[in-house]
Amino acid sequence: MTNFEDISTGSELIDRPENISSGSAARLENQISIERHPQTGFDPEQLVPTQTYVECGVEKLTALCESVGLSHKIDQITSIFRSISTSWGDRKVGDTTWQSDVSDDATPFEFSIAVDPDNVELRVLVEAQGSEASLQSNWQAGLELNQYLAANYSVNLDRFEQISDLYAPTNSTPKFSIWHAVCFYPDKEPAFKLYLNPQSQSQSRSAAIVEESLVRLGFTHAWPTLAETSAQRGPDKDEFVYFSLDLAANPQARAKVYLRHHDATPAELESALSAARNYISGDAIEFCQAMAPDQILFSAKSAITCFSFIAGDDRTPSTGTLYLPISNYATDDRVVCDRLDLYFVEHGLPISRYQSAIQSFAVRSLESGIGMHSYVSFRREQHQRRISIYLNPEANTVRSPGKVSGAKQLQISSLSLQEMACRYQEFPLHNHPFFQRLQREPVNKESLWLLLTNFRGAATHFSRRLANIIARIDDQRICSTLVKQLNDELGNGDIDAIHIKLFERLMSAIDSWKIESCPENMFIPGQEF
Repeated sequence: MTNFEDISTGSELIDRPENISSGSAARLENQISIERHPQTGFDPEQLVPTQTYVECGVEKLTALCESVGLSHKIDQITSIFRSISTSWGDRKVGDTTWQSDVSDDATPFEFSIAVDPDNVELRVLVEAQGSEASLQSNWQAGLELNQYLAANYSVNLDRFEQISDLYAPTNSTPKFSIWHAVCFYPDKEPAFKLYLNPQSQSQSRSAAIVEESLVRLGFTHAWPTLAETSAQRGPDKDEFVYFSLDLAANPQARAKVYLRHHDATPAELESALSAARNYISGDAIEFCQAMAPDQILFSAKSAITCFSFIAGDDRTPSTGTLYLPISNYATDDRVVCDRLDLYFVEHGLPISRYQSAIQSFAVRSLESGIGMHSYVSFRREQHQRRISIYLNPEANTVRSPGKVSGAKQLQISSLSLQEMACRYQEFPLHNHPFFQRLQREPVNKESLWLLLTNFRGAATHFSRRLANIIARIDDQRICSTLVKQLNDELGNGDIDAIHIKLFERLMSAIDSWKIESCPENMFIPGQEF
């Protein structure tokens, strides 16, 4: 079990080089980084120990605290950071045995700051890891961290326990199973939250997992809004990637759903965000243009949207947030900084808070690399703009400056028959949220009648449409297969076995299930289908 109380409070001292024996020097070789003076070469005075991850994190966190007005909370903040990083804190920087997806360079932690006209917030995101890191052992380490937080802080795990079985990993493909985050404020106590992976059991079930999670947490009618607006392009383009919970018991505690939008235009991101009540038309497009000028398609790395539900949000999310992977749409961090500076000035945001934070965080010139700013996000909070900047520690790697890849033109291509068959196997129809819900809930006769009534129009003309398709196909092998299907649809010569007659017989039998005075808009799906 991870010992969250065994927390190192300082780094070990290492003797000066002249006091180290040759044998000791050899043993230390893998733990020592040697700095070279640009003119004199090897300088024994610059012999320094390689930092551990926790030392690196505490150093950067302390600098950020001092820069954003949290100096009076440094002891509390660094103590919490040490406690939530014990599973990997003593590992040396550069140890990427587990390729953590928390940051762009596999560092198992990430910092971010959120700025609005009145406040600044500092956040830390970490991934608890098992002694031999894997999705399953990391999940177990995450559960242990949950218990530590519940025992030592004002953390409530009730909502997590309501849905935890949906996220326990059984699939080895995903990049993570559970993450933890903590938010620090100048004038109130820290707030904890966690992130879960909807794909931990199966990518094809991720949408159904999100839908069931919302229902279990009391957001019974929230799914249609997400499905019809935010995920309207389908699972290939709009992918459910995170489900987050505030670990609190108050009515403002959020459940958050995150989608990754592949090959999305600014207009499509704007459309997705329109599902939220804090949406203001034009915000998302303007933010995209400010952060990634002239970018017509986010294809180098996908943008993400997030939708927050709180008590009372039964149908629509209260808040929508847009995340842009800015490091993939700028040549270096100076360019990112300049874009943020301009946006802050144009919209009356406190630029000094951001500038102070980035100056304290950076240990290199902004022009010398790209990736210190990993994401930038935008949302409205009480009608005010709120910008968050996600800071990659760059503990393991610094990406060299580079060119911004030109946006590829979106190409719509049809799938081959083999690809269609593989896709059906990968995303079986019974994993769709609708059918998953039908399976787990008591039979609702009215809903079944409505479903079959919507299907009625397509069933009525199916044989005629199939015959028209066959008439236009030259390949006789395909024609032969489809004619067999058509013959089956027409009852194999038995007029009483024609499928549409059987279907109408079914509809007559369930006529008592009919919804009286059903609104006409309830039949639109069938008409469009």
